[in-house]
Amino acid sequence: MPVIVKFIVASEENAHRVSQMAKQHYAKLSQKNIDKEYSVSAFLNSANSFTREWLMSFEVTGEDEERQEEPLAFVELLSANLPKEAEGNKPVYIEKITHGDKGNGVKEVVNRALEIAIQRRHDVIWAEIPEGDDAVKNTLAEFGFVKSGMKENKQLFKKIM
Repeated sequence: MPVIVKFIVASEENAHRVSQMAKQHYAKLSQKNIDKEYSVSAFLNSANSFTREWLMSFEVTGEDEERQEEPLAFVELLSANLPKEAEGNKPVYIEKITHGDKGNGVKEVVNRALEIAIQRRHDVIWAEIPEGDDAVKNTLAEFGFVKSGMKENKQLFKKIM
């Protein structure tokens, strides 16, 4: 079944979908404050900015009226008001990466984020993930990201474009 990646609107429905996905994913990693950090309101409050974009990968089944899109993975891209750690002439920052139970769709959504960074001529792409998120860490490594420090309890990775 094909996997597609597209921008999604920061609506309450999508925030609920992403919140559920994130809570399930991070509960397995024993992250603290997941209910607060990944709540629907936290996603919606952070989305009230034109500098944040939501990308999601979907598994597509069926065609036309029968078409179904099952969410797989999510990335939140920041293009301005970046953390001070995100150095570069024109950096872009992945603040959140999460996926569903199966872990599918992460490669596709990270690949699309890289394509966007290239199209927009960013010189560095940064990614932030919680410690212990080895699946996402390994995917980032496959794309050439290298560990570049810590921000609170999150690991920072970067890829020079």
